[in-house]
Amino acid sequence: MLKPSTSAFHTTVTGNSNDTDTNSSNPGLSTSDLVLGSACLLISMIGLIGNGIVLWFLGFKIRRNKFTVYILNLAVADFLFLLSYCGLLVCIFIILHVFAMSMSVIVIVQAFFIFAYNTDLYLLTAISMERCLSVLYPLWYQCQRPKHQSSIVCGLLWAFSCLVTLVESFVCKEEDHEPGSYSSCEQGVFISLCVLNFVLFTPLMVLSSLVLLISIWRTSQHQHSPKLYIVVVGTVVVFLAFALPLRLTFLLKFRHVEYPESFEYVALLCSSVSCSSNPFIYFLVGSQSKQKAKDLLQGALRRVFKDETEQEVETTNSQITKSED
Repeated sequence: MLKPSTSAFHTTVTGNSNDTDTNSSNPGLSTSDLVLGSACLLISMIGLIGNGIVLWFLGFKIRRNKFTVYILNLAVADFLFLLSYCGLLVCIFIILHVFAMSMSVIVIVQAFFIFAYNTDLYLLTAISMERCLSVLYPLWYQCQRPKHQSSIVCGLLWAFSCLVTLVESFVCKEEDHEPGSYSSCEQGVFISLCVLNFVLFTPLMVLSSLVLLISIWRTSQHQHSPKLYIVVVGTVVVFLAFALPLRLTFLLKFRHVEYPESFEYVALLCSSVSCSSNPFIYFLVGSQSKQKAKDLLQGALRRVFKDETEQEVETTNSQITKSED
């Protein structure tokens, strides 16, 4: 991330920006800033291509099932995150080198950035929890699960993410108070965000993934682990390792807590890696050593996501057999 862009990025997070040319006195770019910014942009472009391929195949080439609905929505969220991130870099570059741009443009792009990030977190939590339920209660999950549950849950999570983003990005931004002090509105928003992200969603995601990890370990002792479970655990681990630090920087900056500037640079780079890596996880888990080139992408995705229905049927049959015995 570029140094001047970081201050602009911080300004939009804290909401203390004015529609003026606040970057007119910024110095030029250092070599490290240019290299890091280029790396972020390159990774984001690769991620856009990868998620675009996933969207194409899952949307038009592969028959949709209860799980691919989640993956399709996750790919949309990843694509929006990377697109808004590229937009932030481009906007800031324009401000520095071309002409003065209204800060409201960056605020809007920033809001989409946070919106996509929040949606990623919520969707991954829902995905891991649903897989966890299918492991713990296979009979109930197979027989009692509502037909359109995936679509309903995804729609509710998108709406909830939109509400949270609006509160985080635009509430409490116009209040005047002494520097270093916090209004009751800011205190409430900060506590709510901490509860949502670090007390509710993240622990649920971690616990559900641990259940899946144990299931993978037990299954691997007798047969090959379901590719679907490996994909879910892999995406969750990558998100926790690479994307969660960015949420921490958001909360620290919202609280006006100072931290090393390099921490945000690394967090932004890691978040782009997180959203760009999911397509590669799908392809790696679903790929086979001997397959035709034309079947490389579509075949890998089909192999990963067809296991979902087959595994449920096998598990249900084994449970029925045990109950009859």
